Parts: sequence; C-alpha cells; structure tokens
Amino acid sequence: MKRKRTSGNLSTREKILDIAADLFVEHGYPGTPLSLIASRLEFTKAALYYHFKSKADILSGILDPLLDEVDTLLADTPERFPNADERWKFLFAYSELLLSNARAVAVLSIGANQAWMPEEILTRIQWHRKRTIELAMLPGMSDEEQVRAILLMDVMHREIVFEKDRSVVQGMTPERRREIVYGFVRESLEA
Repeated sequence: MKRKRTSGNLSTREKILDIAADLFVEHGYPGTPLSLIASRLEFTKAALYYHFKSKADILSGILDPLLDEVDTLLADTPERFPNADERWKFLFAYSELLLSNARAVAVLSIGANQAWMPEEILTRIQWHRKRTIELAMLPGMSDEEQVRAILLMDVMHREIVFEKDRSVVQGMTPERRREIVYGFVRESLEA
C-alpha cells in the first residue's frame, strides 16, 4: 500500500500504525506477527509493547478513527431520508469519509472474508454496513428498488474499499472514475 506521508515528523505511535497497516496489507493481519512490525521499525518487541499492548490494539489504532467518524455520521443522520437528494448527500458524505481515511480503508480491504478481525471491530463494521444499507433506502420502496439500493451501496464500497480488485480503464485517473461512479449512483437514486 503506497500512501503519501503527511510529515517527516510523525509521532512514534503514528509510525507504528503506518508500518503495521502496510504490513497487514502486504501479509494479511494473521500473517503479520508483532516481531515483524518491531523489526521493520527497528524496535524491540518491548519497545512496541510500550506503545501498544497487543496486535489487536494496533489494529484498533488503525481502524478506530474511521469507525468513530462513521459512528458520528450515523448518529447525526435521520432515521430515514425524505428524498433522493438527501439520501445522495449522505452517501457522498459517507464515501468522502472513507476516502479521507486511506490507512484504515486499506486494512479493511484485506480479503473479502474478515473472519480474522477481532469480534468487537467486526461487530461495529457489520452494524455500519447494515445501517448504511438501511439509509440507502427510502420509505415505501418496492422489493426491486430495495435490491437496487443494496447494489448501490455495494458499488460504493467496491469503488472505495475494495478498489484493488476492480477492473480498470486504461489511462483513467481515479478522480475521473469516481466522478463517473458518483454520477451513476446519483442517477440510479433518482430513477
């Protein structure tokens, strides 16, 4: 996972989280022992334990900022949206939130099966998924319209979280692709 580093003066905790995220993506979460993280940082395991008490704590350090922001977005969202425009605004805000948390999203994209994830984190992610799908629907939708809403959320997640597994158009920038996807989702919401 290649990310632009924001500063040469990252805190030790942030350096650990960056290196661990890179290693989780490269080797998988189960395939990344703490000794590998410590080695890559040129730390002893004891030095790593000073900052994080376990590998699960490191994972939480990577994912919690994103999950907390999603919790806040969902808490500030009405039970249902009255129209397609309000629903689109939510989906756009949700997608922008995901895009602004590249490190966490990269770790979330590790394989489609997230059985490796600690139960507490997995439960939160499953609730987010369920709630965002509910919010993609409007009251009184037919079964067909509900399936379309679910598919639109799948498209959003595939484009942002699981982007490495998608087909690409040669020469197209990610920004242009996102513009096309957003146009497709918005048109589909209004149909």
